[in-house]
Amino acid sequence: METKILIVDDDVHIRSLLANFMEKKGYRADLAENVNSALEFMEKNEYDIILTDKNMPDQEGNLEGGMTVLRYAKDHAPATEVIMITGYATIETAVEAMRLGAFDYVMKPISLNELEEKIERVLEYRRFVNSEDTIKTYRTLHNQLLKVLENREDLPEDRLRQIIKTLGARIDNVFGMQKDYETIIQSQADALERIEGYIEGLEETIPKDSPYYALIDKIRGECKKRI
Repeated sequence: METKILIVDDDVHIRSLLANFMEKKGYRADLAENVNSALEFMEKNEYDIILTDKNMPDQEGNLEGGMTVLRYAKDHAPATEVIMITGYATIETAVEAMRLGAFDYVMKPISLNELEEKIERVLEYRRFVNSEDTIKTYRTLHNQLLKVLENREDLPEDRLRQIIKTLGARIDNVFGMQKDYETIIQSQADALERIEGYIEGLEETIPKDSPYYALIDKIRGECKKRI
């Protein structure tokens, strides 16, 4: 299924940069030049991800219009994940955005490699069996880790960003193990479903007085345990 992304930024150069990037990666992107345009797009379309600048004016004159977009998305499109773009490299900004429901954030100047990692993380987490719980847990863990770093004024900005990136990768590893477990369970479920299809034939083939006939009920019971 085609990934649909809404890009919201009042800087035409950033919109162009991101639009070209999305096209190369095979994502379908709509471009909104301001908050009003973004809300109109969201009223008419459904998106997998919204990538919005935090610092741009909204219709009320609020200079953090990205937060308006985020709140609207959480109220009207809860299945859509928001990645916040911020030009101010502060942990406080990241914590504020994620507390309001953002999945993640990216700082300017935008690293396209880093942005791709964050987009792929959203898409991968949405493939989980319990994707809603997985995303909620990721957001909570990431937010808590950011809070721990809020008061680390002794660390330079580039060091903080590297720590945050490393912590995000470690969270991914934890969920990667969960994904491997889900894959195994799903494979078992698929196998049991195929076996269940043979039960009727076994009942017709195996005599009822055969000691093997009792295994049929046991097989049927195991098949009912699948996901």
